[in-house]
Amino acid sequence: MSDIFYPVAHRSDEEIEALKRRYETFDERLIPEMVKAIGLTAVSWKKPDSWSTSHVIYIVTVKGRERQVVIRANIGIGEPEYYMLMEKLITDEVATVGVPVNRILHVDISRSIFPFDFQIQDCLDGVDLENNFHGTRSDYDQMSFDLGRFVAMWGDLSFEKFGRFDPTRRVPASPAGRLVGTKQSMYEYIIVRLDEDLKFLFDAGVVKNVDRIRKLFEEHKSIISVKIGTLVQYDLADHNIMFDGTNVITGIFDWEAAVIGDPILDLASAPTWKTFHPREEKMIEGYKSIRDVPNFFKEKMNIYRLRTMLWKMVYAIRTEILNEERKRKFDTALSPFFREAGKALHVRSSSKL
Repeated sequence: MSDIFYPVAHRSDEEIEALKRRYETFDERLIPEMVKAIGLTAVSWKKPDSWSTSHVIYIVTVKGRERQVVIRANIGIGEPEYYMLMEKLITDEVATVGVPVNRILHVDISRSIFPFDFQIQDCLDGVDLENNFHGTRSDYDQMSFDLGRFVAMWGDLSFEKFGRFDPTRRVPASPAGRLVGTKQSMYEYIIVRLDEDLKFLFDAGVVKNVDRIRKLFEEHKSIISVKIGTLVQYDLADHNIMFDGTNVITGIFDWEAAVIGDPILDLASAPTWKTFHPREEKMIEGYKSIRDVPNFFKEKMNIYRLRTMLWKMVYAIRTEILNEERKRKFDTALSPFFREAGKALHVRSSSKL
């Protein structure tokens, strides 16, 4: 298993190129055979208007069943996508704490029948937030508040170790969960591929003094370290949230980026996603309605947001989607450390790219 911090940022160049053509190379005629895996008969199917930049996704109407199913397949490059199996185990856990989540019915990563890995899921009620929100600021604030509550709720799910889930190991079922991380500490996970990301951004002309930025993480090591690792979804973007069309979240889906770590990482990454209205303040309110924030909360938020924007800038440049909004968010993530380090930080403004 490759050692990655975030899946979309750290996949191979071969995968990035192949993903651009994934619908061209996928044979839709295989869909009926895929849904037969759970004893269903496909009647019709369509691509969704949104969802995912890394999978082939179809919504399938099946015979004798009111609820549609969703198939999600990869392009079959490299090792089997163990996280498809991990997602089922993770979402099964999340459902136990009362968070609305996608129900994964079947996973096949054997590649014995098809030359790719795939999932079959129940289609969630509602519509995705990114493409269908037309409500008020108050409606959006309510969902952001509830999202913060959900982060606190799945923060009750603790696991052994930290970081990405280890597909090669599972512990017996227990209150601590069945899954195991790949790292010994939260800090060890946070610095995965950090040096490579900084070098990439240096070569791209985004940052100048990588040593100073790297040192920021060393200086925050004690703040980053947590004793017990809990679930972090780490992809709380509107396109991964279904809602009822007004202000009720009906499901959180797409858990391929989930890790074991510090729940503050979910809160800190909130401003890095595209939203209709600022989400951070309301999310924190929702979180605090269930759970107290830890000591050095602000410092945690700052360093986790910086780590998030570092991989996001790498991803944006590699996939040629860098825009002014992403540049601005990167500068914002750096700004707390500008004030602390002053000119010694020597970071080039990304707005000059």
